[in-house]
Amino acid sequence: MRKLLLFLALSLLLFASCKKKTEAPVTRPLLMTVDVAGAYFNQTLGGVIFVSDRQGKVLADTFCLADGVYKLYGQAGTFAPSLMEVTIVRSELYWHSFAITLETYTCIQPSEWKLQGYRATLAGQVNPVYKNVPVHSDAILVSSSGYSNLTFTLGLPIELYKNTDDIYFEIPTSSGMKYKWFSGIQVSTSDTFDLSNTLVPDHKTITFPVPVEYYECRIQGFPDGNVNSPIPYLLDDLLGNGTTANSVDAYYPPAKFSVFHSDISAVETYSSNQTWYYHNDGDIPSDFKKISAGIVSFASTNTSLTVKSSGSLDAASGTWQFLSPYKGLVSWTVFGPDTATFLQLPQVAPALTNMFPWFSRDSLVFAHVRLIDFVNSQGYSQMINLLYNPLNPSNFDRQETTMLEQVPSSKKLRK
Repeated sequence: MRKLLLFLALSLLLFASCKKKTEAPVTRPLLMTVDVAGAYFNQTLGGVIFVSDRQGKVLADTFCLADGVYKLYGQAGTFAPSLMEVTIVRSELYWHSFAITLETYTCIQPSEWKLQGYRATLAGQVNPVYKNVPVHSDAILVSSSGYSNLTFTLGLPIELYKNTDDIYFEIPTSSGMKYKWFSGIQVSTSDTFDLSNTLVPDHKTITFPVPVEYYECRIQGFPDGNVNSPIPYLLDDLLGNGTTANSVDAYYPPAKFSVFHSDISAVETYSSNQTWYYHNDGDIPSDFKKISAGIVSFASTNTSLTVKSSGSLDAASGTWQFLSPYKGLVSWTVFGPDTATFLQLPQVAPALTNMFPWFSRDSLVFAHVRLIDFVNSQGYSQMINLLYNPLNPSNFDRQETTMLEQVPSSKKLRK
């Protein structure tokens, strides 16, 4: 009887063991699905997407070379965290090296994103021959679709991103701003541009909310109304000279463009370490919008930022940079919600180390803190939705946006 009981006990153990082995295998949680389109990543250099937990530990990563759908899974037997961090790494050729841009978005729910690229393909160029160039008091702007050059000395080849394109010249003269528009320019060895009989362009006065001692104003035009087009015209590019200004006049050719992209920055005092930014799509604005938020204080290390802000904003960010003549320019920005008081760089993903073995967080130096407000967004989560919702793919700067940037006092660019 005792032997029978022992046999039954062993049989039950064996049955339990076999049952356990036949159960479904442990699954890996899906953390992110990312649809990459429009050559978002450089098709030669590639890029990286990785996700981390809220402490910066890498949970999954992938190298991206071509367009397609990439799925990032966590470790087997774990659960997807309710909130995590998503980092996008892009690289481009920069002079004789690379420009590497990293963007980390914190407080992200496991979700589906779309990274939509907009790249232009060079069709060719034309070598210009000039006649009757007016005497000009400043640099002349030469612009075709996707190409621009601001120069005192005309003569460089003009790149064309269409086989047949139009070319715009903006010429500052002693009698005011003038322009000349040439239509139907084809990819060829050379073409002659007669700059006599220039015309007076239209202009829009953009008023600053307070007098400023330094500003930058860049106006692009989109003739087809598509503000995501990779080949806009640069219509005006203006810099303040330290003289107090209440407004700036932006010039553009009449009746050529229906939609404009305006980038304007302003500094109240020339020695300030704070810069205000305003980005707008649509008509050229008549007023510079200033973010209704302020930086109360901040402190940084080479991997973290503590910031206190006030007012109305959608996000806060910190940027760290590294510049080497041999390894290129690295810029890493971490974004957090308006309530964020502490931001830090996540750990470096293996896919990034494989791509650039020399990459190190410790080489980065803190560059600036920013407060960001999307005018058509209500909060951080809606901002992320506007940027990366698969049904509404958009670029970060293709919005109406106000920002405030502050650099450490030791890094003021204007003194």
